[in-house]
This record gives sequence, C-alpha cells and structure tokens, in this order.
Amino acid sequence: MIHTTHAVFAAALTEVMLVSEHAPISWQAAATIAVAFVVAPVPDIDQPESWVSRHIPGASLVSKFIRHRTLTHSLLVSVLLYLVLFGLGFHIPDWLATGIFMGWVSHWLIDLVNPMGVQLFYPLPWWVKPPVPWLAIGVESPGESLIRALMRVFVTVLTLSYLLVHAPPMLQKAAGPLETYALRWVGLWTWPWLGTVCHVLHLR
Repeated sequence: MIHTTHAVFAAALTEVMLVSEHAPISWQAAATIAVAFVVAPVPDIDQPESWVSRHIPGASLVSKFIRHRTLTHSLLVSVLLYLVLFGLGFHIPDWLATGIFMGWVSHWLIDLVNPMGVQLFYPLPWWVKPPVPWLAIGVESPGESLIRALMRVFVTVLTLSYLLVHAPPMLQKAAGPLETYALRWVGLWTWPWLGTVCHVLHLR
C-alpha cells in the first residue's frame, strides 16, 4: 500500500480503538490519532522507492540491508517496539506511545491484504498472504484507491458522530435525528473486546 493508505488506515484503526475504550474528547485522543497517522508509513523504510525512503535523508540505506516486508513488518519488531514504548520504564506519554504503536502495527495489518503479503513471523521464512488470491488488493490499484476513499469518509463520519454523541444536550437536541444516527454509528464501532485488549496492553 502507498503511504497515504497506510496513514488513513492507521487513523481509522486508532479511532475505533479509542471509541471502543470510550475515550473522552481531549487533545490527547486527537494527538494519538495524529501520531498514528504520521508513523504508519515508516515501516516501508525497507523499500527504496517508498515515500519515507525518498523524504527522510539517509533512510534509503535501510533497504540495502533489509528486504521489503520482512523485519520491519514482523511481529518481532512490533513486540520489541511495544517493550520499548511500554515496558522499559522510559515514561513516554500514553498518547505518544499508543500512537506510535498503533501506527506501526496498522501498517503490516493492512499489508496482509496485498498479494505479496508480509513475512510476519520473521526470521522464519513464512509469508502471510490473503488466503483467496482474488481478494488481494494490489498497490496503487483501483481497489486500494476505493478503500482509501472509503476510509477517509469513515474517519470523518465517526469523528463527527463521536463528537455529537458527547456534545452538550443542547447541541444534541438541535441536531434532531442526526443524534440518533450518530449514536447508532458509534455503537456499531464500539467493540468491547477491543477495549479489553487495549486495556490489557495499556493502549490508551
């Protein structure tokens, strides 16, 4: 996937996480989403033609030593990153640590639907790919463009709905039936199991 798809998917996934945790409306919540959005393209530093490699000085050197979609797209690095962010006592703010972690993990999650897949269990030589080839979505394909557009709409609608659900009663009343639709939409993307997982992992 290209960097913009990774970024908007990270924002969408992080927003669903926050909704599932019933996160309060705050600058920390907004910052978490923003950090995930920025970090999401970074794992493609192993690809010399990626946006990250072309825009960060010296980043393209990484691709000379690491094959694309192997180490940086693995569970190994995700676990190590989690330990650095949450387990080694660096006292990184929760919103920053969560945003970085969600941005990184969301990257390989959406790459799993690409025909190439990812070497998720690196250094084991197993590539995880879509089980049904015709469901795979190629890089810069019409399918990716459609998914990216839908995710942008999704993020916008969920954000506005969540804000309305937590708005003062006067504004909710003024919104009329929109408040009911907003409540239903937010409820649809409130997953108790995800909230529990995030609580266990200290993601917030």
